[in-house]
Amino acid sequence: MMRKLIMAAVMAGVAGCAQAAPEPAVKDALIETLLTPASLERSLSLSQLIVGEFEDQRQSFHVEVEVTPTRIVVVGLTPVGVPIFTLEQEAGEVSVETLGAEQFPFDPRHMLSDIQIAHWPEAALRNKFRDFGLAVREAPTENLREVLGEDGMVLVAVTYLADGDMVIEHFDRPYRLHIKSLKSKDNQ
Repeated sequence: MMRKLIMAAVMAGVAGCAQAAPEPAVKDALIETLLTPASLERSLSLSQLIVGEFEDQRQSFHVEVEVTPTRIVVVGLTPVGVPIFTLEQEAGEVSVETLGAEQFPFDPRHMLSDIQIAHWPEAALRNKFRDFGLAVREAPTENLREVLGEDGMVLVAVTYLADGDMVIEHFDRPYRLHIKSLKSKDNQ
């Protein structure tokens, strides 16, 4: 019972947007633009503390991210280290395992989309986004990357902070992720 409560609290906090109205079509475009792991052009290992904010809710959890040329694996952990989910993208398929019978309260591709928007090369994002009427814009002097909709409005903004930390803010469905890098191994 406690595990179900932890799972529900963490997932609701980070993906509270799923509790509101149906997802707008532009959000679907963001998750339809998932890139292959190989398009990162390197391997990547991240250990992060994520604090998700939606409306008046604020929840945190720990994630371990591993990207190789053939797959992306994201493992979510409670603040005390109990695994709550594993998310994997491999061979074009996305799979999720959660504790017990609990299901993700949102499409897990949103999490993969945020990881790719923040870490993939601008050129790879730009080429894929173009097919869906989206654009990517970078302002290196401001440590900022934005995803723009067909109307030119900012849908997602990633602000890169010191020491690998970042803030990912969605404006189409307002939520914010504060990401603290605990450790990172970026293999070129």
